[in-house]
Parts: sequence; C-alpha cells; structure tokens
Amino acid sequence: MRKEIEITIEQGRDAGKTFKIVEMGAVQMDKWVTKALRLIGKNGGNIATLASMDIPELLMSIVAGDEKDSEELLSELLSCASFKKDGVDVAMKGSLIESVVEDWLTLFRLRNEALKLNTGFLEQGGESESK
Repeated sequence: MRKEIEITIEQGRDAGKTFKIVEMGAVQMDKWVTKALRLIGKNGGNIATLASMDIPELLMSIVAGDEKDSEELLSELLSCASFKKDGVDVAMKGSLIESVVEDWLTLFRLRNEALKLNTGFLEQGGESESK
C-alpha cells in the first residue's frame, strides 16, 4: 500500500485548504529517480552524492539543473498531490493548480512534502518522517 499524508495549509492565502499527497508507484518513482540522477550527474554529482543528500540539498540540486529537466521533475512531484474539496480528492493538474493554489509557498510545501514522502529512503534510518 502506498503511503499518503494530508496537509492543511495554516498560513498565507491558502490557509485552511487541505491537500493529500500519495507516494508514487514503484515504476514512476524509479523513472523519477533515474531522471534526478541524470540531472545531478550533469552537475557533477553521482549516486553516492544522492544517497548523502537531505531533502533541501536534493531540491537545490534539482533546481540547479537544466530548466526543462528541473520543471519536469518538480511537476511530477506536484502530480502526487490532490486538493481535498468537500471530501473528494481532486487531482492537481493543469489549470486546476492555478485555480486552487493562490500562494507559491503552497506549491513549494506540496513539492517538499511529496519529495519527503517519496524519498524516505534518503533520510537517516531509511524512513520518511511523513507517514
């Protein structure tokens, strides 16, 4: 069973909105990690570098790469999120993102939480703090 978490935004223009983040499937995560490794490799890193990174370092390595590749990886992280509206999960895709999310910090938080949930194996002890 895939891990999932719910996040309620407490500050800013999105205060009170609840989002659900679901872990990627194994194949999707494998592809995501492969793309991330390629991007990190272009910037001089390697698999050992990835294994020693914490979440902020991993995010910095992603955004330091090629803009197109970075955007693709960040979009895939956001695809793990859905908006909770009247008890229904609404996928965060396309123009819905613009109509639901009003604060860029919300997007940053959703991506950060998706990254933590999906890359728990990078955290010390092999477990994500998000459960």
